[in-house]
Amino acid sequence: MKTFEFNLKDGTKKVMELDEFARWACLLEGIEKVSEKLEEAGVPQSDGSWVKPLAFEKYIKERFPAMQHDIKCEVALGNL
Repeated sequence: MKTFEFNLKDGTKKVMELDEFARWACLLEGIEKVSEKLEEAGVPQSDGSWVKPLAFEKYIKERFPAMQHDIKCEVALGNL
């Protein structure tokens, strides 16, 4: 199985397997989508009332299989 290595600022390395990497990718994608919508609506960044952890959890659960597939395709293409 493919693993992903990241060099952290503190000098350590973080190794993730595909599932963990896909979950993080889902979270980042979800946050980016929310950020775009908030910007469109003119909501200030200091307003944290939009944070809905259960909504992010649901998004990750629903998006995970497709994200996992997308990452496998990118690995096969040599992009990751």
